[in-house]
Amino acid sequence: MSEILSQEEIDALLAALNSGEIDPGEIRKEAVEQRVKLYDFKRPEKFTKEQMRTLQMIHDNLARSLTTYLAATLRTVVDVKVVSVQQLSYYEFTRSLPVLTIMSVFDIPEWEGRSLVETNPSLVFTVIDRILGGPGIPPDKPRPLTDIEQGIVQQVLRQIAVLAQEAWRTVANVQFQLGSLETNPLFTQIVSQNETVALVTCSARIGSTEGMVNICLPHMVLERVIDRLTTRSWFAGQTHPGGSKTADRVQRRIQDVDLPIVAELGSTQITVSDLLGLQIGDCIKLDARIDGQVKVFVGPFPKFSGRIGLQRRQVAVQVETLIAGGEEDGA
Repeated sequence: MSEILSQEEIDALLAALNSGEIDPGEIRKEAVEQRVKLYDFKRPEKFTKEQMRTLQMIHDNLARSLTTYLAATLRTVVDVKVVSVQQLSYYEFTRSLPVLTIMSVFDIPEWEGRSLVETNPSLVFTVIDRILGGPGIPPDKPRPLTDIEQGIVQQVLRQIAVLAQEAWRTVANVQFQLGSLETNPLFTQIVSQNETVALVTCSARIGSTEGMVNICLPHMVLERVIDRLTTRSWFAGQTHPGGSKTADRVQRRIQDVDLPIVAELGSTQITVSDLLGLQIGDCIKLDARIDGQVKVFVGPFPKFSGRIGLQRRQVAVQVETLIAGGEEDGA
């Protein structure tokens, strides 16, 4: 229904006022009642819906970056996504947490405050087990972290702080510095109990382990950038020139990836009966010459041609030519 009255409706309204059919006092009373909104002083709403949407978009980016980082570091299936963004008091947040959990406090010098990340212990122990070479199975019962485990977790959290800095860059240039690492929510007090906080809840799956990650951002900490928590500011920040830096960072990461290299001496075909009859000392004739070139595979793809020889009494292969389109031949 249109909120703008037509000329006929305006004339009819004026006629009703002049005839006394409509009381002007009643109109003013209804207008006042429409402007009245109930307000709970125990749970003040300090964040607007647009600010909450902007916080969700920022942390959606962080979740995607965190998924990529953990999958490459732990070499397993990882899925992190934002479930909800809500505002509540710090008291309600701390009282909803289990007695034993992993609480990471991050200092934010630019905003003169601190934020908090609560992680399910099963996720933390899965990360530790994968980094130490295990299958990624958490213990049956949660327990406090040892000194060595705390060092491993702090190293991962510092990298997560860098990812958070990149996610917030669309709105503000800010640094997250890892402070303390606690296990009891009652001993972690970053703001007063009645302070309103924005709680970003994420679901995380690492291998076969699933759990929740809660990011607590107090309103008093976000006050310095609260005016920039708009979708317009966020989309404007997406267009900043940072492509070259991102490409350089990705290239540095790729250069540290380990790839298997295999030199294939030759190949042949034999029957199943001959294969079953092989014994120690038998020789298999290959289709390659001793002085011929061999293919060098990088992963499943042939990339180079070379010759077999010795280097300091060790078997080696000397790369001589590059196989063009080797990835297509090996596909």
